[in-house]
Amino acid sequence: MPNSCPTELPAFCQQRHWSIYWIFIACSLVMVGGRVMTVQNWRAEGDTVFHSANDRSRWATVRALGDHNVYEIDEVSAAGQPIKWSTIDQVRHIGADDSMHTYSSKPTLYPTMVAGVYKAIKATTGMEITQHPLWVPRIILLFTNVLPWGIFLFFLAKLIDRVPVRDWSRYYILAAAGFGTYLSTFSVTLNNHLPAAISVMIASYFLCRILWKQRTDGLCFFLCGLFAAFAAANELPALSFLAIVGAFCLVRSPIQTIVGFVPGVAVVVAAFFGTNFLAHGEWKPPYLHRGDGNIVCTISGEHQEALQAGKLPDEFRNAIAASDPELNFTLPIIVEGDWPSTPESIDRWVVRDRESDAQYAIQHEQGSDEFSVHQWSNWYEFPGSYWLASQAEFKSEVDRGQPDQMLYAFHCLFGHHGVFSLTPIWILSFAGMFCLLGNTRMTLRLFALMTIVLTAVVISFYIIYRPAMDRNYGGVTSALRWLFWLAPLWLVCMLPIVEWLGRTRNGRFICIALLVLSGLSAAYSMENPWVQPWLYEAWQWTGLPK
Repeated sequence: MPNSCPTELPAFCQQRHWSIYWIFIACSLVMVGGRVMTVQNWRAEGDTVFHSANDRSRWATVRALGDHNVYEIDEVSAAGQPIKWSTIDQVRHIGADDSMHTYSSKPTLYPTMVAGVYKAIKATTGMEITQHPLWVPRIILLFTNVLPWGIFLFFLAKLIDRVPVRDWSRYYILAAAGFGTYLSTFSVTLNNHLPAAISVMIASYFLCRILWKQRTDGLCFFLCGLFAAFAAANELPALSFLAIVGAFCLVRSPIQTIVGFVPGVAVVVAAFFGTNFLAHGEWKPPYLHRGDGNIVCTISGEHQEALQAGKLPDEFRNAIAASDPELNFTLPIIVEGDWPSTPESIDRWVVRDRESDAQYAIQHEQGSDEFSVHQWSNWYEFPGSYWLASQAEFKSEVDRGQPDQMLYAFHCLFGHHGVFSLTPIWILSFAGMFCLLGNTRMTLRLFALMTIVLTAVVISFYIIYRPAMDRNYGGVTSALRWLFWLAPLWLVCMLPIVEWLGRTRNGRFICIALLVLSGLSAAYSMENPWVQPWLYEAWQWTGLPK
């Protein structure tokens, strides 16, 4: 890969390049759009495009907002509703009307935006999602998935067109993006990974323009901040991407960062927490409500026997009543705590009131005579929740978590959910990252260093720092979806090694072979991305440890 700074190509070269770019983009859009317009889940009554609890959770919010202007999905997820609306990705807590309600556990910003698209379609065509469960979601996906997919490829083409490499290298990268990754596989479902990856691509384009000093205006900084923040709003680990991009922009131009980048981030931050507050009445999103809340009071004595018998001693009743004078805590019931992450040394009970829906958690350290009463904050713990410890036998095998951390790391990278085994073109990307570190241009080295740091941080987060119950490969899914948002960075970093291999016939053969294998792997689950990878099914046949 040449070490010269990216420059504008002659007009005739750009015209030739873009003629071919548009062919690649059009072919990928036809493939993705055709799949969206024919997507159908025959296993769930046949008249739906919803494939898993993950996307149904978001669709439930879209339906509730679009039809009833509420975030509560009680009506959607209630018993007796068709299976196509059922989801395990839900939480329960007391709403603004002081009654218990069910909500999607997904962050609210993106489903709120999709609900806006649904409302526009309903206002224009008169079609409702309950009456047209096939065509309304398909039309929505055309606007939320297919159109942005074209934008993704467009900005990738604009970025690689400014890098001085051979034509073959540019065309290969665009083909790899359009047909060789799992991003196109997930275009048929409502998910957070695709918008996150698209946002990273757009933010990366504007970041490179800033680093290359090709654009230094406030609008460029604003768009860079806006899309970097939106990526983080859809993928929590992408906060690291936002932080690094912000640091680069600050070094390049502190003033434009303050007047451009920061307002772009502020727009997304306000929308993210604002929609969350509208939905849940507080700023913390549901995924931060997986444990007991603050301590209301501490009570000493021998109360374990009474609590185990389902009786609430007067000391607890009086203390709870004193903590909230407006609470009519008259008919409490005591049940054993059922949360899987509760330490074995802790005895835990859940206190619910039959009339007011108020809840508390009581914890007792074994060997101690103190009992702590906690405010209720675990929205995932409710009767019938899929995530309870008592539901472990009903969970899918992957949802039970992989206790062996080393085996989990192997399968995430090289095994049945492996980054390199399922999408071998990423071998070129990882080699390219380190090639770019040797480039004489600081901006290219910085881009490679950013990608290496982000990749290491994200992989470490999911493999090393997640508890055993969360080591589940992303659930029943066709690939390790948590890393999808890094795909734009990996595609750009692929350029130097593809440029080097492209000089020889054997090198081009290697690149094409890796692309074919990656494309076939992605196409295996093209009808439904919420299935196990083909390699996982093959692994089951061998009987090797999973």
